[in-house]
Amino acid sequence: MAKDIWYSIKGNRIKSAYLKGFEYDDAGNIVLDETVNEHFIFFKPLDGVTESSTWGRFSCKLKSSEEMVCYTYLLAADNTVIKGENGIPLSIDEMFSDPDMSTYDKITFMTNSGAKRLVNCEDALLYDLEGRYLYIAIEMMGYGGASIEKLRVSAMGDNFMNTFPQVYQERGSFFHRYLSVFSSIYNDFSDQNEQLYKMLDLDTCSTELLEMYGSWFGIDLKGGFLKEEVLRTLVKEAYQLNKMKGTKKGIQRVLEIILEEEPVLLENRMQNGGVFEITILVKRRLTEELRHQVMFMVDQFKPLRTKIRILQMEKDVVLDGNSYLDMNASIPQERKPVLDEEALYDGAFTLT
Repeated sequence: MAKDIWYSIKGNRIKSAYLKGFEYDDAGNIVLDETVNEHFIFFKPLDGVTESSTWGRFSCKLKSSEEMVCYTYLLAADNTVIKGENGIPLSIDEMFSDPDMSTYDKITFMTNSGAKRLVNCEDALLYDLEGRYLYIAIEMMGYGGASIEKLRVSAMGDNFMNTFPQVYQERGSFFHRYLSVFSSIYNDFSDQNEQLYKMLDLDTCSTELLEMYGSWFGIDLKGGFLKEEVLRTLVKEAYQLNKMKGTKKGIQRVLEIILEEEPVLLENRMQNGGVFEITILVKRRLTEELRHQVMFMVDQFKPLRTKIRILQMEKDVVLDGNSYLDMNASIPQERKPVLDEEALYDGAFTLT
């Protein structure tokens, strides 16, 4: 069965297009700039390779406010050069890229040349268009925000027509358009299947899938309480972490991933700790959210019956109303000693 040929309009094609009033990224996401009055795009033509090429389907993902109207113009032609004023040859590409030519004149040219116009359309059949080169122009009018994603055009149009006798293969007929419904569904499923590898890639899959993958290893990551980069690292190391579950090394590694620093673990040493008590020394103050994250994850990797205590060590010493100084205690002042022949040492200096 023949497979559809898709042209994806992403970073390179968008960069080479003539844009006004739009911003874009390499992934092919086009966002309307609300600070500009005019909004239109003229893309470089798609090459169907052969003369009188047939085109199948146009699709995109359009998001816009109710006050915004999106016009899409599609023109198929076998030549990229037309006769201009006084019979001088004129490139269609140069005409569309000419900043001095008004948008109205460019759109009028496409309309007079038989371009197909779509209004707020995300999916359309192009069976009535024939020509090696396909020109696409987009114009937005109105108020509010808008964005366009996943711009694509197919060249073949239908996967199933060639499986029927020649008498049924009339292009653009009712039967052809009827089959295109099933062909579109088939193509969409095929595209989704081809993207399955991204769902299994821990660097690109969604956070929802990461939570599910963690559950396969017996690690509870639900709730969206962890940062995405921390979540990905935990899932990537889930197998090794499970092997270290219940050990000091396992707890240390979990803390390193969450805190992004190496903590200090002390067993039965702080504040008269019992046999099953562990103290975690953290070299900074933890937010309430981060403290809950630490305790939730450590509870899944600590040994049975173990109690966890977290001590936060700040760099600065703070004396509150309940502080007191015992006998022989002192608060030293920072001094810069200078050794010369008249140096005098008092009790505040200690030479080591």
